Amino acid sequence: MFADAHNDTVTTAFSKGENLYKNSCQFDFKRANKLNLKLQYMAIWQDTRQKGIDFLKNAFYFLDKINEYTINNVAKSQKIEDGMINVLLSIEDISFINDTYEIELLKQRGVKSATLSWNHENKLCGGAYSDRGLTNTGREVLKKLLEENFIIDLAHASEKTFFDVVKHLNKPFIVSHSNCFSLCPHPRNLTDEQIKIVRDFDGIIGINFYSPFVKNEGRANLNDVARHIAYIAELIGVQYISFGSDFDGADEFPEGLRDVEDLPNIVNELGKYGFSEKEIMDICYFNLVRFTERFLK
Repeated sequence: MFADAHNDTVTTAFSKGENLYKNSCQFDFKRANKLNLKLQYMAIWQDTRQKGIDFLKNAFYFLDKINEYTINNVAKSQKIEDGMINVLLSIEDISFINDTYEIELLKQRGVKSATLSWNHENKLCGGAYSDRGLTNTGREVLKKLLEENFIIDLAHASEKTFFDVVKHLNKPFIVSHSNCFSLCPHPRNLTDEQIKIVRDFDGIIGINFYSPFVKNEGRANLNDVARHIAYIAELIGVQYISFGSDFDGADEFPEGLRDVEDLPNIVNELGKYGFSEKEIMDICYFNLVRFTERFLK
């Protein structure tokens, strides 16, 4: 079984006029079912730097389209169902909202998680390529997200934003698709100090398959991905690790990880690293499920 903490298939498929059941993207429900992928976090991403766009209206359109499918939206059912694809919907960069009440509207349509930024600065905070932290408006939005029991995702946060946000948290959080800065010094990756803070909050990290976040030079391979998993396991423990594939959100992936059908290749690679069968199952599925279930009460 598999679970994945991040993909961008919703935005990519619908923008191409394709559907979620079967498409030309890196993920669809048909392939996920075949693989026994039981839990998928699906993000709605929009480039909020653009002007003259009603981002909230667009988000509602995407959400209404998703809710037409026979899936279990875990935010609505408040449980992870056997025999179904369980989907957790997230907003990647929620800075487009104009009033915190709009968070309630997104929640009503089945959204459960959010990042405060993408890679750039916005009115809420600094993104990964910025040295800015949380703004006053960002604190108000964060407070409302916590009140509505959203899962806070710090995958695209600047280092300063990361540390500003955790000062306001009293519950676990996720870094849904990032890797280890020590192995690949990229602004989107986490320092050892940040990784330890995820542990201290009993949170979880989704390992990103995007090659430039895995390896500095050249195209990454399965072994390079497994190195990041092994590094975190050694630093803080296996129980804080999941996958955050970033399928359909990037354009360069490791050999042997071209799409969702290649997830079993990771299992074999982790076995080579000496992980036990139970540890591999935890990384592939149970860790993310246990983390998610804490927010379904």
